[in-house]
Amino acid sequence: MVNYAFQNYNKETMARAASTNVGISLKKSVEAAKFIKGKKVSTVINVLEKIIDKKTVVPYRKYRAEMGHKRGSGIDTGGYPVTVAKEFLRLVKAAQKNAIEREITGELYLISLSTRKGAQRYHSGRYAGRQMKSTSVEVVVGLKDNKEVSKKWLREK
Repeated sequence: MVNYAFQNYNKETMARAASTNVGISLKKSVEAAKFIKGKKVSTVINVLEKIIDKKTVVPYRKYRAEMGHKRGSGIDTGGYPVTVAKEFLRLVKAAQKNAIEREITGELYLISLSTRKGAQRYHSGRYAGRQMKSTSVEVVVGLKDNKEVSKKWLREK
């Protein structure tokens, strides 16, 4: 049983996918989630593929201590979180397939992409005592026309 972070879930207009205890950085996943949340699913897939190819920079706003500058308009610090982008891409495609399976027609938007700290896991052997990265990710896609979603959407932005 998965505990979902998104509360206003409607089965008729939304689909979701989740993954727990993934070995990705929580800080990088928070920054990448802020960067792509609220966009069309087709745009999100293109942006994530460009991040994997290191053609698009994810601007870091919150976790940016000692980060280097990157080229681009409006970007001070940023990076290319490739492993985060691969995991997000896998989950967005899974949620999109779930929407197709539920016969949700129309333009899908990324309504919610929440990340939270996963379980505490430790390396074994030589690196015993060192904690491994662990993050839980949840993706919700749906139609933008839903009034409940639109109200919550406006408050988040």
